[in-house]
Amino acid sequence: MLINETSTFKQSVKLAWPISLQSILVTMLGMSDIMMVGHLGDSAVASVGLGNRIQFVVLIILSGLASGVGVLAAQYYGANKSSRISAVVIKTLIMGGIALIPVCILTFMFGHHIVGLGTTDAEIIDLATQYLWITMPSLLFVTIVMIFENAMRGLGQVKLPMLLSSIAIGINIFLNYWLINGGLGIQALGVEGAAWATFIARVFHAMMIIGCLYTVHHVIFPRNIVRSELFNLDQWRHLVRLVWPMMVSFGVWSLGTFVYQLIFGRIGTQELAVMSLMAPLEGLLVSFFFGFASACSIMVGQRLGQDDFKSAWLVARNFAISAPIVTFVLALLMLGLESLVFKPYDQLNAETLSIAHDIFLLIVFGTCIKVFNMTASMGILRAGGDNKYCMLIDISGMWVLGIPLTFAAAFYFSLPVYWVVLATYSEEITKAILFFYRMRTKHWLNNLTDKAPTKQLSA
Repeated sequence: MLINETSTFKQSVKLAWPISLQSILVTMLGMSDIMMVGHLGDSAVASVGLGNRIQFVVLIILSGLASGVGVLAAQYYGANKSSRISAVVIKTLIMGGIALIPVCILTFMFGHHIVGLGTTDAEIIDLATQYLWITMPSLLFVTIVMIFENAMRGLGQVKLPMLLSSIAIGINIFLNYWLINGGLGIQALGVEGAAWATFIARVFHAMMIIGCLYTVHHVIFPRNIVRSELFNLDQWRHLVRLVWPMMVSFGVWSLGTFVYQLIFGRIGTQELAVMSLMAPLEGLLVSFFFGFASACSIMVGQRLGQDDFKSAWLVARNFAISAPIVTFVLALLMLGLESLVFKPYDQLNAETLSIAHDIFLLIVFGTCIKVFNMTASMGILRAGGDNKYCMLIDISGMWVLGIPLTFAAAFYFSLPVYWVVLATYSEEITKAILFFYRMRTKHWLNNLTDKAPTKQLSA
């Protein structure tokens, strides 16, 4: 990275590698779900992929809420006000529960109809609905985990979340193998087994993180919240003003990714299977740099909380320059390992694999743009609370340009799936231009720890 101070570089790596490793492991878990049901055929692969994509919409909305905790935690830590983080945690837990309960109810009532938007294949609809009914309630435990993890990361504590996540992922993979294939008195459950493995692992993960934080009397764990803080309407308004654009922005983006999935599902079962296979591979590349974007957010946020705007700008600039360059190098490496990457999917239909190989080249290099966008939005702009502008960029790039062009490519021009996938990248190019412009204006350099955020535009 192009950072002048060696200590700053070391700090970024120290923060980034545990978060990146954790994100990679989570992505590989999604790949393992696909791989472990791969021997059951295209329908099983497509149903798990579609079910995960529907969950992904809800999960990303909730991660917007959790990200708000991380932003505030970093700035409170920089301002030496860490004691105020626990009140933010309890408020966001309440907000997450209120948001998730009606979603779970709607899933149980209209699961078949929701899945039916993405495919007309009756077998996929039945399997994906069954998968959703089991896994959707587990998002409550995922929300708990995300909120506590983001709060810890804001303080620069990244190793414990990585360790607990690794344990939960190991449990999930073991249960996947056991419950999908059967054994030890359990009959083979197939797709349903993958769903139960996910549910159990998520519950266990939440129990571990709550138990650890409670045992060590961690500063972010809500123990003796002062009633004046919990019921302070000004603090609730301050929190809501920060997180609602993030939740909407994340929701608009995740809903858009679901719409892309619907488009591919409507093209055909094979195309849906291909994109279900490719999504985790693309996620693996993005996950590698998720930690660096998170490290950027933590480092920038802590400096903004200290009113050190010049240093915050320098850190942000260097991350924005470095991220796409390193991504390009990693993309070249992935391209050289293409045969190894596809080896776990040898049991799939030959034509399905042929289409996937064609799209692989496009995805590995398109990720360079996605990583820049992730760094600029999550690591820089949102670290200073510039969430409304990010929301507008997400809406315009995806819904005004990306989705209409992809829909037209698929159904109006009836182009091959490769060109349909290429059309989706119009969104990323548009967003990259807008994020770059906003970053250069420096309007995002804000201290959010006070009721009236302070700014320094000339940093």
